[in-house]
Amino acid sequence: MLHATLNYPETWSPFLRSSPVWGVCLDWLRTLTPETPLGTYELEGPTLHASVQEYTTQDRQSCRFESHREHIDIQYTIAGFETIDWISREALSPDGPFGNDVQFWFPADDYTPITQAAGRFSIFFPSDAHRPKVIHGQPTLIRKVVIKIPIQRVG
Repeated sequence: MLHATLNYPETWSPFLRSSPVWGVCLDWLRTLTPETPLGTYELEGPTLHASVQEYTTQDRQSCRFESHREHIDIQYTIAGFETIDWISREALSPDGPFGNDVQFWFPADDYTPITQAAGRFSIFFPSDAHRPKVIHGQPTLIRKVVIKIPIQRVG
């Protein structure tokens, strides 16, 4: 898992040199504004895509841990605040069968809360379980983007 601020590449760029796909994704994030329309965007064909979404954050108990086997998530906040809880998936027990590149997990108490605010992003690898949509302070409307990177693109 990596958490950083988009405007400070000196803090994250040394970690993301393994593949040009990182530059494609992070350069695209720099083009987004709070007025960016909701929807799905192809960054380099249908296998590298992003979803601009909006929702109101919820109580922690209403949110679920998830992880992915075939994709890496970049979750970037365009406007608003949310907490994303992080924990290694090895510490969790599956909550149902694996399906369509997502595994849900039973909740755990030993997670790390990550504050997502405008301009911040987190990268979640297949070993990272994450629980998005959690209230940060009070329920708030958040606009964010989730980029799905096929793991084979990272090398």
